[in-house]
Amino acid sequence: MRARLVTAFTALATLCMICFAVGIANELATSRTRGLVIDRVQDASRFGVLAATTPTNLCEEAQNYRDSTSNGVLILGADGTVLCSLGMDFADPRVRSAARERHWLEMPRPLYPWNTEPLLVAQPIGTPPQSGGVVVIDVSTSQTRTDILVRWTQLACVTATALLLVSGLALLVSGWILRPVSGLLREVDALTSTLPVHHGPPRRQAPMSEGPPEILQLAAGVESVTRAVAALAAAERRHVVDTAHSLRNPLAALAVRLQALQPMLAEDQAAATFVSVVSEVDRLTELLDGLLTAAVADAEQDKQVRPAAAGCDAAAVAADRVGAWHDAYVRADITLSFESLVTTAETCMPSSALAQILDVALSNSARYAGAGASTTVTVDREAESVVVTIADTGAGVSPEEIDLLTTRFFRGAQATTGGSGLGLPIAATLAAQHDGLLFVESAQPHGLVVTVSLPAVADPADLTFG
Repeated sequence: MRARLVTAFTALATLCMICFAVGIANELATSRTRGLVIDRVQDASRFGVLAATTPTNLCEEAQNYRDSTSNGVLILGADGTVLCSLGMDFADPRVRSAARERHWLEMPRPLYPWNTEPLLVAQPIGTPPQSGGVVVIDVSTSQTRTDILVRWTQLACVTATALLLVSGLALLVSGWILRPVSGLLREVDALTSTLPVHHGPPRRQAPMSEGPPEILQLAAGVESVTRAVAALAAAERRHVVDTAHSLRNPLAALAVRLQALQPMLAEDQAAATFVSVVSEVDRLTELLDGLLTAAVADAEQDKQVRPAAAGCDAAAVAADRVGAWHDAYVRADITLSFESLVTTAETCMPSSALAQILDVALSNSARYAGAGASTTVTVDREAESVVVTIADTGAGVSPEEIDLLTTRFFRGAQATTGGSGLGLPIAATLAAQHDGLLFVESAQPHGLVVTVSLPAVADPADLTFG
């Protein structure tokens, strides 16, 4: 792939530089040709002045000019007599035409090193129509063509050097660009070689068929890894669900047998052991229920298309759950209060899901806040979101544990017995399913704050019509 990329970069740079070089070379040839013609016109004008003022020195000056420039010179008088002829044949039709016209300025095509066509320049002696003759110069172009060839050679060397520099730069840049791609391709190849073969249909309807082979190989490897990860995640959820279902039945049977055994136990040390066994069975049952709920929540979150569900008034749901938990908080000696800063707080989340999230937060607060604490449930509207806050003044958790509270099976160091560590992770998953967000932070000076932010339904009273 690197060779193809370097070749493409170099070919593009070569094409651009050749176009620039050809344009510069043509302009150089045109400029040199124009300068040559202008210089020879000035020479012809100078001989015209000499012919009109000092004709005696005319041939001597023409011979010196011929020796120094190798240009032919023909000077005709007003009556057509030849005043001076050096290196030119008056019988040449082009020369006779130039002499007849008395003003011959033939701008040729740009001179190239291989162009050997003759170049004539003619200027009248005096001012037309009273001109008294004509000066014709046969311009030698060899020196100009040699100079053009030298400049073209220099231009070619500069262009070739620039192309070498561009090729080296393209080699370095392509290596820099493709180094992470090559590393990623090796990692993906190594990973795909360890994946199990899945025969399910591909997620993409039409696989990519155009592009560099390495990128196509990388895309295919990433797709294989994605499909394998999705399959493994689904298998993990199925395993959790199947395991939880399989364990619930034996636990239920064990609980029934323990209840039947309780009347047969005397009030001694065995009775205390029996109570602890029953509490552990209840805890295992609660743990399995949490696993089932978490697995179902994750499965719902992974669905690409979720059926639309009716929203709810978050303020009404929060008030209802506060009322339902009032007696439990009284027994725990915790003050529970509710405050709604808005009349209604319509959100897209169904009431059952929001009630489940609130139950998790209120249950944790009642269990861990401690006697004498207070818990406040607040509902507010912020921009396009409905925010429900459950804040308590309990002992809280350490800063190191805040980010771990939404991790499955995590329980704080100060947590009492009971609980599975699945409540807040399930609540966070439920919030994410409905495009919401749940986060936990410490309260000041102590305590814990659970905040749920959910998309709000537009209030018709806020709409304005122009």
